[in-house]
Amino acid sequence: MFKQSCQLLAQKKLSIFFLESASAGYLSYQFSLSPFSGDILMGSLVCYNLKVKEKVLKISPAMIKKYSAESTQVTKEMIRKGKKIFKSDIYISCTGLLKPGGSETKEKPVGSFFYCIEYKNKTYTFKQLYKGTPEKKLEKLLNDICTNIVKIIKEKDK
Repeated sequence: MFKQSCQLLAQKKLSIFFLESASAGYLSYQFSLSPFSGDILMGSLVCYNLKVKEKVLKISPAMIKKYSAESTQVTKEMIRKGKKIFKSDIYISCTGLLKPGGSETKEKPVGSFFYCIEYKNKTYTFKQLYKGTPEKKLEKLLNDICTNIVKIIKEKDK
């Protein structure tokens, strides 16, 4: 689905920008390998550490404390704040628990990922639980994001 999403973005002349936490640049790196990268990829901000979310994106520490850094609320806020800094047609934000050590709980175990896709001022939120090695989790995340990019663009552009 990765190739199809990149091709669709290029056909529609749409740019994409990533705000990545748990994926630490993996998503934008993969998109940079596409033959369409020069036409579609605007760039990315890797905000793995909380201080980047707070200092660069200006996400409130109180919000992070209330919902945790790995949450739908913070992931949505990453796009809201990122849009004030970066211009693109599509925004993708991602947080999650790639490995032990974050805000894991019984309800939010390691492998939980939150991502948002914003297109035409509508934000779509997703939560997934991935199993396997960190590399496998990131591959599954990329595939799900690409699948949803295609669905969202085709739905919104009917």
